Amino acid sequence: MLHISTPQYYISEPGAIKSFGKTVLDIIDAGKGRFAEEGAERKAFIVASPTAWKKTKDEIESQLNSLGITYERAEFKGYPSERQAREYASAARLINADILIAVGGGRTMDVTKAAGTFSKLPVVTVPTIAATCAAWAAVSILYTDEGDFDKPLPNPVSPRGIIADTNIIAAAPTRYIKAGIADTLAKWYEPVYAEAENFTTKISQHGAKLAHDVIVERAVSVLDNLEKGVVDKDTVRIIDAIIYLAGFVGSFIGERAFGGFAHPFYHSSRRIPSTRKILHGELVAFGMIAQLRFENRNDEL
Repeated sequence: MLHISTPQYYISEPGAIKSFGKTVLDIIDAGKGRFAEEGAERKAFIVASPTAWKKTKDEIESQLNSLGITYERAEFKGYPSERQAREYASAARLINADILIAVGGGRTMDVTKAAGTFSKLPVVTVPTIAATCAAWAAVSILYTDEGDFDKPLPNPVSPRGIIADTNIIAAAPTRYIKAGIADTLAKWYEPVYAEAENFTTKISQHGAKLAHDVIVERAVSVLDNLEKGVVDKDTVRIIDAIIYLAGFVGSFIGERAFGGFAHPFYHSSRRIPSTRKILHGELVAFGMIAQLRFENRNDEL
């Protein structure tokens, strides 16, 4: 059996945050039915990290207020645990929220997506960094409250909408996009030699190869430009490779999972407290190098 889970809206461009309110309104009204009453109460529950909220607060509040969408906000800190996700789900249900909104990095995305699964509410993600494909992926990586890897939580659906403002993402420290590049490359190097006798695997491999090629061709110049404060079309392509293409690769779920060494290495290493300040993609990069050595693919290092 093949299960495909993709967002309904993916808006990725400079100034994409301007589309936030309309996207949220459309998703809420779709959930209320085609003929949602004019003036009907609409509520959102926002989960945002402090830094991300500071960057987006004015635009988000202005748009929600102008559309008559009320909201409550929870500040996210720490790790995306099942306990925290269930608390957010309960809080959203308590206020009769119509939608969950995640603003921040991968951990914020993951805990909010899990809350969406537990509450059965649609989710919109607003990534402010591009360190993983978490804004798109139909899975939440959950941790203990202390920061140990706990488990992956497969979510039945992807976020309903993604608002990836490339100006906001590009303004973040380049460490994050470098980590995202490494995590995206792993989508190609980890499973590339797995058996490919079904459409699911082939589609995933083609998507991973496209992301790989975009990164190999453009990443160095994009990173150089970002250090100079320059954002151009290639910047958008790299961000799309990290969020859209890598997320797309994981949108096709077949009967058999496959993978390599890099991500299992990440999950295991998270149990060592000193690794918790290292980004996901940075640990995956180390695991990817180790995998290539194990496979005697030294010419690809």
